[in-house]
Amino acid sequence: MKELTNEMNLQQTVIHQASQALNCCTDEEHGKGAQVEAEAERLLLIATERRLALKTELDRLKAEGPRAERGGAGWSDGASASKGSISLLELRLPLKADFVCSTANRPESSSHYFFVMIRSGAENTVATPLASTRNALSGDALTFSTKFTLPEVSNDFEIDIEVYYLVQKRELNPDKRKKPNKSKILLAHIHDLHGMCFTAITPKRFLSKSSLQTPVMASPGGPNAVRTSNFVLVGSHKLTLASIGKNKFPLEKIKYEGIERDLLSDMFQKKVPFLCPLEGHIYLKMQCEVGSRVEERGFLTMFEDVSGFGAWHRRWCVLSGYCISYWTYPDDEKRKNPIGRINLANCTSHRVEPANREFCARPNTFELITVRPQRDDDRETLVSQCHNTMCVTKNWLSADTKDERNLWMQKLNQILVDLRTWQPDSCYRPV
Repeated sequence: MKELTNEMNLQQTVIHQASQALNCCTDEEHGKGAQVEAEAERLLLIATERRLALKTELDRLKAEGPRAERGGAGWSDGASASKGSISLLELRLPLKADFVCSTANRPESSSHYFFVMIRSGAENTVATPLASTRNALSGDALTFSTKFTLPEVSNDFEIDIEVYYLVQKRELNPDKRKKPNKSKILLAHIHDLHGMCFTAITPKRFLSKSSLQTPVMASPGGPNAVRTSNFVLVGSHKLTLASIGKNKFPLEKIKYEGIERDLLSDMFQKKVPFLCPLEGHIYLKMQCEVGSRVEERGFLTMFEDVSGFGAWHRRWCVLSGYCISYWTYPDDEKRKNPIGRINLANCTSHRVEPANREFCARPNTFELITVRPQRDDDRETLVSQCHNTMCVTKNWLSADTKDERNLWMQKLNQILVDLRTWQPDSCYRPV
């Protein structure tokens, strides 16, 4: 709680400094309409939303106490999925075609700025740099080259993607004499704020203005008044585990609750504003990496078919990644290719369990069943059978002791849970 309080105080300092910087933007000579003003608006929003999220979390801790750490989804063996990391990259915001054409014909009429906030929880938040139609437009889309990685997330994660928009209208006066630009002072101030406010939380915001344009007047509260950012939330989307593998996501408005929901129609709640130049979707690439580092080495005795007769062969087995690789001797691991591999992504067993003693009398034996597409040279053996277009293999592996068998089963079941939770499309479903 002390850390949350200290972070709130830091964000309050950023809010004051960003407000003072914006209060000084009274005309073009002092940075009005320049990118440094938009950057100050961005930092103000980041600090404001981060402070609000931290305060909400602090109030919750005072009322409820520390929240029990949420575990991942479990399977029948009681194992929970390991945590992983989510990476978001290659973000693109397509713009309306007529807007792109009008901007190309009148590049000096106004400046349009966008940035994206990515948040998952009270402290896991990042924000893209500013992107404008002047310097980040690639074809008909704004591009963000930054890669964001959220570490230590559970498989039931929810990541909010929120797009903010600011338009600055330029009021050019050809008769006005050009004076030295003092916006460099503001730019130096913005760099100081960057060191204090790197990421931010962005909870749900309401549109407080009927227009997406920035007001022209200075703050009526004077140079020391605390301001609110003029960036407007124009679209959002919630990413979950089901989003992995997709790259195009619709942008919706924040779902209002209570009286706001009654006052606003569903169409207004779900679509980006009509006057916003966004096409209505966001493109991004989503990658996940399981944090599991399950490994095991040791001798196992494997049941194999040798010329139609069953035989038990002792093998040096290595569990690494999602495979069991095996050799004849431990020294062969470093100097020879494995005799064979068992790919756990092909496993269809609900869980790895001891072999049924009615079929396998050897003690300390466990069983896992794997499948793969049938090949032309496949034939039925004591361990493999062909069903339709699939080849089904029954793998019996025997440990030297019961404790070793249980350890292997525990680690294999953990890998199966991680695979089926984080990468369901890359493995066979249990039958």
